[in-house]
Amino acid sequence: MSRTNRNYGPAPSGGLGPVSAGPSPLLAQAAALYQGERLDEAEALLHGILSLAPRDHTAVYMLGIIAQRKGDNPRAIDLIRQAIAINGRVAAYHGDLGNAYLETRRPEDAARCFRRTLALEPKSALAHFGLGLALLGQKAYPAAANELETAARARPDHADTHLNLAIALTELGRLDEAVTHCQRAATLKPGHPAAHLRLGILLRAKGEPEAAHRHIARAIELADAQYQLAITPRPLERPGHTTRAPSPQIVESLGQLGGVLYDLGQFDEAIGCYERALALAPTSPALHHAIGRARFLQGRFEESRAAFTRALELESDNAENYVKIGRTYESEGRFEEAIAWQEKALAHQPDHAEAHYSLAMMRSSANREARVRQLEQILAQGSPDSDGRAWLNFAIAKLYDEAGDYDEAFRCYRAGNDLRKAGHRYQPEEEVSFVDRLTAIFSRELFGEKEKIGSRSERPVFIVGMPRSGTTLVEQILASHPQVHGHGELEQMAELVRGLPERLGRRQPYPECVAALDEITARLLAEAHLTQLEHDACGAVRSIDKMPHNFWHLGLIALLFPRARLLHCLRDPLDTCLSCYFQDFGPRHPFSCDLQQLGRYYRDYQRLMAQLAHTLPNPILDVPYEALVGDQEVWSRRLVDFLGLPWDERCLAFHETNRPVLTSSAWQVRQPIYTSSIGRWRHYAEHLGPLFSSLGLPSPTR
Repeated sequence: MSRTNRNYGPAPSGGLGPVSAGPSPLLAQAAALYQGERLDEAEALLHGILSLAPRDHTAVYMLGIIAQRKGDNPRAIDLIRQAIAINGRVAAYHGDLGNAYLETRRPEDAARCFRRTLALEPKSALAHFGLGLALLGQKAYPAAANELETAARARPDHADTHLNLAIALTELGRLDEAVTHCQRAATLKPGHPAAHLRLGILLRAKGEPEAAHRHIARAIELADAQYQLAITPRPLERPGHTTRAPSPQIVESLGQLGGVLYDLGQFDEAIGCYERALALAPTSPALHHAIGRARFLQGRFEESRAAFTRALELESDNAENYVKIGRTYESEGRFEEAIAWQEKALAHQPDHAEAHYSLAMMRSSANREARVRQLEQILAQGSPDSDGRAWLNFAIAKLYDEAGDYDEAFRCYRAGNDLRKAGHRYQPEEEVSFVDRLTAIFSRELFGEKEKIGSRSERPVFIVGMPRSGTTLVEQILASHPQVHGHGELEQMAELVRGLPERLGRRQPYPECVAALDEITARLLAEAHLTQLEHDACGAVRSIDKMPHNFWHLGLIALLFPRARLLHCLRDPLDTCLSCYFQDFGPRHPFSCDLQQLGRYYRDYQRLMAQLAHTLPNPILDVPYEALVGDQEVWSRRLVDFLGLPWDERCLAFHETNRPVLTSSAWQVRQPIYTSSIGRWRHYAEHLGPLFSSLGLPSPTR
């Protein structure tokens, strides 16, 4: 269930088989009981041995292995450490302690254990494998790849080594090698869902959608088969009842599959995997937490909160659950409750970085100097991981910004972005090439040829633009109208684009495959999308999708919905890019972590929108942010009129509209119009040389 480790294979064995017994017949008997899944009997026998020989390190170690098999990793760690204290020269003890640390998401501790294993057994392939997993968990991808390559050479028939090596190579941008190792893993272990899933993702990234879909579908089929096997009684068991404990690998496999589907934005499919895993492990707090995360990103905050609350009931000392419950209240605009939950999180874990970040984003601090000292002390202690250090730097930066100390604020913003950038792989050349392809395909001639293939519906409204350009504000104003429903940032258009080559039966990727889009397929795709919008729209006649990055998909949108209204949010390029740089997007927008890359991305977006403005058949309204906040009523009326609706005064009181807002603007759109963000870049002008350069602008005076 790890979101950071991405370990799709089982933890490595210490090399003992299930358990190795010493010369004692009683130990051999305990090992046999363990191998026969008679864990309680084995445990009782081992306690008997220890009552006679309390320092029998093998018996203590075997008790640790049994605890690990039962899922009690804290006890396993304690027992195996006791065995090592008695006899630290047994390599397998260190290896299995490393396994237990991997299971409890402590990769640094695991790495130390596997290094001790290798000091005792330098040629152990499984120890190199374990160390590779631990380094993956620390995002030390070059070192992880080296260890996993060593393990693969020593044991070339180990599927999970090849699979995890593929993960490391992917993070390093070595996609061809990653595909080779994924294919090797799938060949060695054809029934391994994660191997097929990872291979499918890689093939899709390489522009091979048909092959990618086959492997992803196979992964889901295998995970479902494992699930059905786990819940089906054996012939000698009573109907509807099974005495077998579910295999931890099946639960883990379903959880990992759900995690990757979550990363792909396929939240319903991810939740399906989590729920099947929960049927086997109903008391798993991690699975309830995972469902809460997916429901949150669907904007289903009440269901999300219920899942996090259940996780909290099962794991009351986990501050992460308090944080996520607070985030659901924050997205609903219930800031007092959100703040209370973040403070509860900090009561359980005073250095929880995301809680500090969330509080900094929601309120101004009356004692900024003390807050800055507190957060800088947490940073100095070195306890948070790189994500946590990024959150803390962004929180400190905001405090400095509020105090008017712009140099210190920029120092911290840059530190946070540098941490984020280190964990992302971003290649600006891909955007340049994609814009070239889009502008070549979506020509006036194409729209002329296919002008009658789409839906005639006027329901869809798309708000596009750069992030932080005012898209959430525009949606909030319009969604305050009783005939308009704001759906937030929908993933549907991106999903249509991903699946279009396969849907059309073409080997060509998007956008080249669009040439084969026929009237029947276009109508089916459009009607399916409209059906979902109407289901969620509660009787409204206009449905807004405000995914800013739909500007990449406007060509397909225009073919499917030639009467859809398009709102293009514009804002001063420097303010837009700086606001992106100052926002911690996590992994969602990797281009935002570097000023030069931000400027290049902005120019690619600008170039695409300039071309589409001349070719798209749809009505487009440019909405300048500065004009909107300068004269809200004039522009609000213009927006409502553009949608073909009568004026409604509630649009002027948009900040009072009670609706969920999932984006980073959840706090801002619940405030009256303010103009303080206009020209904000001037405070930071002396630090923005790379941005001026990449935007093609002269460096202005401060």
